[in-house]
Amino acid sequence: MTRFGTFLLMKGCSLMKAKYLFVLLTVVMLVAACGPEMATPTPQVEADSTQEAGVAVPDATATPAPGQTIAATVPLTPTGGVEVAMAAIEPVEGVLATVNGQEITWADYEPELTQSLHSVTVQYGVDWNQAENLDLLATFQDEILQTLISRTVMRQGAAEEGIEASQEAVDARVAEQMTAIVDSGDFTSWEQFMDEYGLTEEYFARLMADAVLIDEVSEAHAPSREVEQVHARHILVADEDTGEEVLTRLEAGEDWAALASEMSEDTSNKDSEGDLGWFPRGVMVTEFEDAVFALEPGATSDLIQTDYGYHIIQVLEKGMRDVDDATYESMLSDAFQSWLEEQTAAAETTIAVTFGSAD
Repeated sequence: MTRFGTFLLMKGCSLMKAKYLFVLLTVVMLVAACGPEMATPTPQVEADSTQEAGVAVPDATATPAPGQTIAATVPLTPTGGVEVAMAAIEPVEGVLATVNGQEITWADYEPELTQSLHSVTVQYGVDWNQAENLDLLATFQDEILQTLISRTVMRQGAAEEGIEASQEAVDARVAEQMTAIVDSGDFTSWEQFMDEYGLTEEYFARLMADAVLIDEVSEAHAPSREVEQVHARHILVADEDTGEEVLTRLEAGEDWAALASEMSEDTSNKDSEGDLGWFPRGVMVTEFEDAVFALEPGATSDLIQTDYGYHIIQVLEKGMRDVDDATYESMLSDAFQSWLEEQTAAAETTIAVTFGSAD
């Protein structure tokens, strides 16, 4: 499978989730933080009879991984850029989809498609001269249409609740991202970045308006920062017999800290009494969470089995506390995702055009 195929597989798994929308909204912003993963030309390589045994000759059609160096014996053949992909795409007249009566046409769709093609081409080094990549293009187009539908649902839902992205907030977000991208040093200018990613000023501003809307919706549906939390510790072992041994030794009065250091397989905290700190619901796996929140302070559980092994859990404290910043950001994301899923389920959506196979 090509790297583009892997990309489609990953995106397809989370297509209907809001976090997929988050990713596409912020793909251009991530460039500033991580730097672009530039496409590498596809070399034409001839087998070298002096090559050491066991060293594979690179496939002449393979797209090298970022940073991989392949020595070529003949001049390099440039990869097929976005223009090759766009030449294989025919614009569609009429309505592509409707969302609650709002029509999505090619004029709405093309900027999204163009930017996404530029992004995957640059980030994943996609060679559009490769037939296997072109074969995936129709599926990619379907995913872009789904993304545009999700954006439309979000905008409609926000409007119904009186939530809007003010021009002042959008302008501030645009300026913030322009500064971050230029200061990253990955581009010689703002214009180079825009060209590299197939962006127009109008489309970039629309991306930032959607990002502001996501923030506003998330805040409007934000859960309380103060939630029930527990402060717990555990000893993790691989099998039931070892777990029973730990329980027996604890009941006999042996020191918890000493047993955690000796027996626990959780290397991240075995030398700190197995201390997991404070945490709310939704952080631990279900079996662990159900057990720990059912315990009262000072109580120790029986063996609790999870995919990680067998746990002996002891609750030290329990109470209402503010979550940390990272956990709260995750809670905001989950709140937005739940809201968008509700909006999507309630929306009357019709897809009139399917680019790929309907199977």
